[in-house]
Amino acid sequence: MRISFVQAGFGAGGAEKVVSMLAHHYRQRGDSVEVIALNEPSGATYFDYDPAISVVGLAAPQDGSRSRPRRLFDPVAKTLALRHRFAVTRPDIVLSFLTKVNIVTALAAARLAIPVVMSERNNFVVQPMHPAWRAMRSLAQARSARLVMQTQAAREALPRHLRRKASVIPNPVAPAPLTATKDDPSHVIAVGRLDRQKGFDRLLDAFAIVHAAMPDARLTIFGEGQERAALERQITTLGLESRVVLPGVTHGPQDWISAGGIFVLSSRYEGFPNVLLEALAAGLPLVATACPWGPSEILADVADIALAQPDEPEDLAAKLLHLSRNDGARARLRAIGPVIAERYLSAAVFAKWDAVIDGVTGSA
Repeated sequence: MRISFVQAGFGAGGAEKVVSMLAHHYRQRGDSVEVIALNEPSGATYFDYDPAISVVGLAAPQDGSRSRPRRLFDPVAKTLALRHRFAVTRPDIVLSFLTKVNIVTALAAARLAIPVVMSERNNFVVQPMHPAWRAMRSLAQARSARLVMQTQAAREALPRHLRRKASVIPNPVAPAPLTATKDDPSHVIAVGRLDRQKGFDRLLDAFAIVHAAMPDARLTIFGEGQERAALERQITTLGLESRVVLPGVTHGPQDWISAGGIFVLSSRYEGFPNVLLEALAAGLPLVATACPWGPSEILADVADIALAQPDEPEDLAAKLLHLSRNDGARARLRAIGPVIAERYLSAAVFAKWDAVIDGVTGSA
């Protein structure tokens, strides 16, 4: 079978990680696999790919021009380039990831008789989006062969006529690269893209409260993004320059798992956070905001100690302080984390993808 994956880029995001895992799964199954990025040229990728997997970037090298006419033309150019790619490679099925990528993919595949399985990777209800993109998303979803949502809540948010063709498939988690052996309750660790969705501004407000109660507390936020400058200013305003570090993008989960400490997910909204599963698999004690979609389903068994109210820094600080001061609570999370993560191990999740793909192509 010829399978094409379409994603936005080749970066360190959650969608890109899932695509890389699925691509290797289907290559090992014996399928012909291609991974296409709309927004980047061919070249270096954050996640490694087997040489047998075709990895293609459709974007031209950046020339520095991002005028309004060019920004408006970009989706058209990407659609035409992707359509040409499909016409040449003739995949048996296409799997696309993320809303705007799904829309472009649906347009590119139109009238080519190529089934498209679309996967929503974020909270499409609250995610900021231009009304035109929202309208096109609904049309694209209606044209899809199948929809894949990450949580039951996401599926329920779909219009009733779309729920019938929507499957719930969580993100896969690979076996932990290592188990957290260091218990440092004064060290708080966060990982993610530095943008508003991840709520790191709220985390800094919460950590200021934690630091006032625990002067030896420190915070490390791994990741990069457009909010770096604003976060650095906030760190200075809060007087936390000596207690908060922003070291940039990690080389992999082992970088922050080995640091030990308490993991925190401070997002305003999520789809299904990979990094939370990785922390659970490694046995890190953790706190996450009960933001719409993802954390509440994943952490239902430990909601009493591991879930904080979103957009309430005081509650997040209280949960962090409780874990820092309570050896028993940390031990409970270290023990149950790998058990929760086991529900999302790659093999079980891949089997659900197999069922969707084989059902669409009739190869079951």
